[in-house]
Amino acid sequence: MSKREQALEEAVRMRESRGAAGAGALAKAAFPEALPEFEESAGIIDLAKVNKHIACIFTDPYCPAAEEYKRIRTGILKSTSKNFLNTIMFTSSQMGEGKTITSLNLAVTMAKDIDHTVLLVDADLRNPSVHSYLGLTPKKGLSDYLSGKARLSEVIFRTGIGKLAVLPAGEPPDNPSELLSSEKMRVLITELKHRYKDRYVLFDTPPLLAAAEPLSMARYVDGIVFVIQAARTSPKIVARAVSLMKDFTVFGVVLNNVPSYLSRITHPSYNYRRLEKA
Repeated sequence: MSKREQALEEAVRMRESRGAAGAGALAKAAFPEALPEFEESAGIIDLAKVNKHIACIFTDPYCPAAEEYKRIRTGILKSTSKNFLNTIMFTSSQMGEGKTITSLNLAVTMAKDIDHTVLLVDADLRNPSVHSYLGLTPKKGLSDYLSGKARLSEVIFRTGIGKLAVLPAGEPPDNPSELLSSEKMRVLITELKHRYKDRYVLFDTPPLLAAAEPLSMARYVDGIVFVIQAARTSPKIVARAVSLMKDFTVFGVVLNNVPSYLSRITHPSYNYRRLEKA
């Protein structure tokens, strides 16, 4: 067991024995690198540059999509709060199903909750897009940290929107699979999970049938949210993807972009529902 892992286990034991009051200080002692706190600050997000599929969540908390994401948030909290399963991976079967929009909108919705801070990590190193949806142009990100070119504190950005911070993907590397399956990535997820007792960490990952990285990531996180685009993704493709997740915890499924004739509301519906184990 490495010294870092020993420090982590000791911090967890001390937190459990002394209670939540000193948990933050203990975690910081175990992980010496300082990270940005998540208190509200002047935002770096320019709403005029935010993608239209994200903007209404920021600007209109009562729009139909925002209400649906509140329902998703409720489902996630219900599934994870008892044991605080706070590291959650978002994936899909194939590209274009809306997993990034789903993870972003849910991150914003959860960050507006008074009880939690949220860190959204763009772990789709092949096709990063979280930064572009938010109108950001970061110079460094996750790939730079994993390859030793940046410190973690240099690549986490507060958005100023609720208690949301973002860790962008960085420059697409030549070896995304190796970086995301590395020991450094495993340790990073462990540190992010335990450093603050109120933080949810959401990971946007590549599609299951398009890359090897999601299955590597699934070993390290607490669970998965699976995104399916309604009326587009065939049952056969969904079945193939679900078979790959059979050994992991799946918190639920988001049925995305439901046609209006199947929905009671006119805005595209984002419905959260439990995915039962086969």
